Amino acid sequence: MQFWHWAIIWYVVMNLAGFIAYAADKSFARNGKRRIMERDLILFAVLGGPLGCLLGMILCHHKTRKKKFTVTVPLFLVWYIFLTIFLTYQNNNLVITNYDLDTDLGVRVVEISDLHNMQVMWDKDRISRETRELDPDIIVLTGDLVDSIHTDIDSALYTAGELAKITDTYYVTGNHEYRLSQDDYFRLMDGLASVGVKVLSNSYEILGEGGKEYALIGLEDYSLEDPTLSIIMSEIRSTKGADIPAVVLAHEPQYIENYASCGADIVFTGHAHGGQVVLPGDKPLVAPDQGLFPQYANGVVNFGDTKMVISRGLGNSAIPFRINNFPEIVVCEM
Repeated sequence: MQFWHWAIIWYVVMNLAGFIAYAADKSFARNGKRRIMERDLILFAVLGGPLGCLLGMILCHHKTRKKKFTVTVPLFLVWYIFLTIFLTYQNNNLVITNYDLDTDLGVRVVEISDLHNMQVMWDKDRISRETRELDPDIIVLTGDLVDSIHTDIDSALYTAGELAKITDTYYVTGNHEYRLSQDDYFRLMDGLASVGVKVLSNSYEILGEGGKEYALIGLEDYSLEDPTLSIIMSEIRSTKGADIPAVVLAHEPQYIENYASCGADIVFTGHAHGGQVVLPGDKPLVAPDQGLFPQYANGVVNFGDTKMVISRGLGNSAIPFRINNFPEIVVCEM
């Protein structure tokens, strides 16, 4: 189950427990039995059960004359309502980010990264519906389609399949795919092929026409810093010439120096989740493999002659929420 499922269960349990505790304590008071400590009664509200506590106060006419209860319990109810609305908005306000990469290929690329089984507001068709409206020439899925912590292969395949119905859709692995069990991994790979997604596994395709060909290269997540890209680039240049543009799909952005040294023109990446929490001044807080205040978290980065697009992605994993960092679908004009 995902974080949100556990959060809902926690809220339900704490509110039910809070109501029962207030009702029980009122009964104990009437019968002269040992009471529940006031500190513990307030703790139920602090830990997520203020609605149950407030209902217990009102319906059982309990603690309604003590200011520490009449102020504290409603205050925490307001806080949890605000927190729920705030985090729901922060993590479901899907935005479309547009970049012009200033090439003459005439190709519109939609990048979707780090899905992590996410469904925007629990709408399984929202991502494909938004993507269809963008009228892409190709769609690229740059890794972590599934999440190794709360794996849902069926959900990932459904979304990928709906995207593949729109236009040619290409996929490369992320680090979470390699954390799957062997059975889940092969089920995902076979499933992607069956729904029409083209898996680029340290391989490439030559796309485009009318003198505007380009090489679309997909790197496995374990090959991002080794000579694999250099070998692929040499093969492409030997057959198609040195001037053919190279567009690389690679899950992780921190290896930009390797991508650039191999001659990649454009690189599509994700992995950093936009920094997860973005501080005032547009400062990303933390990213996998980059630690605090990551250098490569979102946007377009120029490194020599290489342009790297970093998607903030859509979902979450170990850190289950985003703040000031909306999930995004990236649209690039090449």
